[in-house]
Amino acid sequence: MNSLENSPVGCACLLLKSVSPSGRASTLSVLPVCFCILLLNEASMQDIVQGFVGDFALFPCHPETGQVKVHTAHWRYNDNKNVYDILNGQGTTKEQDAEYKGRTETFPAEYSKGNFSLRLGNLQKSDEGSYCCFIPEFDHNKCMDLQVTEKPREIQEKQDSDGGVESTAERIVSLLIPLFSATVLLCV
Repeated sequence: MNSLENSPVGCACLLLKSVSPSGRASTLSVLPVCFCILLLNEASMQDIVQGFVGDFALFPCHPETGQVKVHTAHWRYNDNKNVYDILNGQGTTKEQDAEYKGRTETFPAEYSKGNFSLRLGNLQKSDEGSYCCFIPEFDHNKCMDLQVTEKPREIQEKQDSDGGVESTAERIVSLLIPLFSATVLLCV
């Protein structure tokens, strides 16, 4: 009789046992060889979508099916909040959670091509999490993990009289050098 026993995460070891005619089981051999199984948890299988606070994120959803006859898809946040529904080729916000009102957009002209992608605007840090597109006709479930970060600060630049560009850091350094030089001269 063969049995499969779990060992530490990521490995499974096969134990071979024999059963005598009397019904008594004994281990013939324990194979020290472990079959390393690549166990991918759900989060690592998800695509990552990144966006900046105040900007938008685009979540792709298009199963590999070609032409689509029935146009129904459901977008959910963390498996429980209704982000957007497409029912029989019509987008609806009737049962949409309030926090997504006025922030979602889809592409109706693309539904017949199987494209049910969603654009979420005015991103907030609280929008981070898992967004899933479910298309019941194809049993298609595609999840993406949204990560929202602050926009990187831009270096303020101004045009100097020579037509070159001078950054704020360059201006500060150019002011500190004479001040530092004067301090050194006074101390000597």
